[in-house]
Amino acid sequence: MPHKITLTGSATGPLREYDRYVSFDMREKGSPSAPKGLKKSTFISYTVFVAKKAFNKTGLTKKSIMHEKFLIQGEPTLDIPIDECPGEIGVICFQITVLPNKNDKEANESNDKKEAKQETSKAQQEVAATKQEEKQEPVAKEAKTVQPEVNETPVQEKKVTPQKKQQPIQPKGTKDV
Repeated sequence: MPHKITLTGSATGPLREYDRYVSFDMREKGSPSAPKGLKKSTFISYTVFVAKKAFNKTGLTKKSIMHEKFLIQGEPTLDIPIDECPGEIGVICFQITVLPNKNDKEANESNDKKEAKQETSKAQQEVAATKQEEKQEPVAKEAKTVQPEVNETPVQEKKVTPQKKQQPIQPKGTKDV
């Protein structure tokens, strides 16, 4: 089973370009709480190796890489020469994703909440409108079945309504004798 590593953070050193890949350094700290009886992890410096094609897809530049936060998924390697890998551990990147900043995330969350509220209110309005239509449709259907020649005038509709009240309520399939 292959070993995998996931890193989150931003670059601590400049972007270095090679023929088919780019590399940069990251420094990550372990979890703040270690299992009972074990020491906490210290800072480890990583050198991340990313294919140029994958790096170009992210839209990162030499300047923006220091300010953007990203997620790296890959596998560790120790077989890279020291002059190319100044970090303690080299990471061959299989996937790189730019993470949104906290300020952007908060703005997006508030916008998402507003949109969700608007969608909810729209949905509620639509449900209320359909309920009203459903209530109105049976009345209109009954009026048409009782008097098909009725036009849409208020005077004639008033005549239809009392006729409905005069009809006795009987179970289906029974007849008046």
